[in-house]
Amino acid sequence: MSLAVKYRPQTFDAVCEQSSIVKILRNQLETGEIQHAYLFCGGAGTGKTSIGRIFAREINKGKGSPIELDAASNNSVDDIRNIIQQSKTKSMDSEYRVFLLDEVHALSNSAWQALLKILEEPPKKAIFIMCTTNPEKIPRTILSRVQRFDFKRISQKGIAKRLHYIVNEECIHFPSIIEGSSYQQAILYITKIADGGMRDAITLLEKCLAYSEELTLENVINALGTVDYERMLDLSGAIHTKDSKWVIEIIEGIHADGKDLKQFIKDFMGFLLDVNKYDITRSFDYLQLPNTYEDVLNANSQEWYNTCRNLLPVIVKLNSDIKWDSQAKVAIEARLLMECIK
Repeated sequence: MSLAVKYRPQTFDAVCEQSSIVKILRNQLETGEIQHAYLFCGGAGTGKTSIGRIFAREINKGKGSPIELDAASNNSVDDIRNIIQQSKTKSMDSEYRVFLLDEVHALSNSAWQALLKILEEPPKKAIFIMCTTNPEKIPRTILSRVQRFDFKRISQKGIAKRLHYIVNEECIHFPSIIEGSSYQQAILYITKIADGGMRDAITLLEKCLAYSEELTLENVINALGTVDYERMLDLSGAIHTKDSKWVIEIIEGIHADGKDLKQFIKDFMGFLLDVNKYDITRSFDYLQLPNTYEDVLNANSQEWYNTCRNLLPVIVKLNSDIKWDSQAKVAIEARLLMECIK
């Protein structure tokens, strides 16, 4: 069993954040004012499906299970007609028939039309909980007939707290998981690159543990194959000193290693953004760059920071220009060399 499944919250008390949504749903359960249709909107890993399942169990006081449909792969009108037919029959093991429809934005137009009819005149004992990462694709006629909840991205603090809990629980299976002195930094780094998605963070943690039972920042970076910050520091330094030969050697080296140059430029754009943010805030709270680079950043001159500030819009444009370029290497080298001869 994956860690994401093993540590999926089973009760409202175990849900990470989304407190206002949990409070409203709990109040509805207490008062009995349960709606016939809900729409949970939010990014991946923010708890939509988990809260949907918990709410479904609470509605039926732990009896029965919700009927789930993955609309990403079951999006035809026949799939929805089957759901509608089931909604008209009484549940044999619970008071309500609860339908949990995931990724509903993928439903076809005809499927939406079929679903609209049942939402206009819903069966008395049927409840629909729909989840989506793209609410803008939901027809307005549907939006006007559901109670909508917008899930927020999980905060870094919330993700870090959950990862610490999982790490402590998994010490039974991985005794050396926290032997390294930098496991706190490792968790912080995973938290940052998860970008507000709890499921992504737990999946990344599991991948790191598969690489090594000792959770350290170095092992995390090696396991995830994340950004090559050393080369980015070298490249920014080469451009700052107008060292054209060094720039060529860096780009040719990346190419020779079989790395994707387009991805490198995209990552370099993120690196430059982080450098500029650090120059402004002198804090790693808003950066994906690990705080192990604090001494390196502090050792650089203000002139280097000025170079990075001026380079950022250049790389942003370059990243956009090469998106569909089949010969991106030529454009990348040309643009970077132009920066050296200004």
